[in-house]
Amino acid sequence: MTMLTHMQYHDYNYFQVGKSDGLSILDVSEEACLFALTLAENHPSNKLTIMASAEKPTFTFPANVEYHKGNIMRSAESISQRGPFDLIIFNEISHDISDIDKLFKTLKGLLTDAGTIVLFSRPKNPPLPVPDVCLMLWRKLAATKEELMASANAAQLNTTCFSAAVPISVDKVQWENILYSGCFPAIKNTPKCDERTIRDFCVAKSGKFEFEEKLLIVMLRK
Repeated sequence: MTMLTHMQYHDYNYFQVGKSDGLSILDVSEEACLFALTLAENHPSNKLTIMASAEKPTFTFPANVEYHKGNIMRSAESISQRGPFDLIIFNEISHDISDIDKLFKTLKGLLTDAGTIVLFSRPKNPPLPVPDVCLMLWRKLAATKEELMASANAAQLNTTCFSAAVPISVDKVQWENILYSGCFPAIKNTPKCDERTIRDFCVAKSGKFEFEEKLLIVMLRK
């Protein structure tokens, strides 16, 4: 439905992890990341820990997945007993996190010596169809490549960055549900972007939403 469900991110070598089984994975995204769940489901010997501030989703998780309600900036110590982790994932990273330097230092402390932190960020000009009322906050929250690299340097982490893009075609009802989900920080934090605004935006669209989805992918290692 979005890039992370279309592209073949379950190739662990793609993220320089070096193996595909027996991994300990931590997802600290503010949503139940489909990418991480795919890694767990396709490789049952892996163990996935999800930490998010939202309530646990109602759908069934694979047996090798644990869900913990919390915030990684405040609850890192409680989750550290399940580590260290070979792969840490943060989807939709933005200035919704007030101190990215501190976040990176926190994640570094949870990482194995050979592990990788994978971050996904979107550009300041929204590569997605969203209501106009969200655009100002989107640009304010979006983290640039330079900002993420500066935070990585502050945490003494090595960086590899690249961009990816893929054409997306999605039914407007499905896109409405995605916007409702709260997975995009700018939409979640814009008070005027309520259910009615999202519904009117999607209803006004003729046919499917078609666009090129763009992501900045940042890999961090010790």
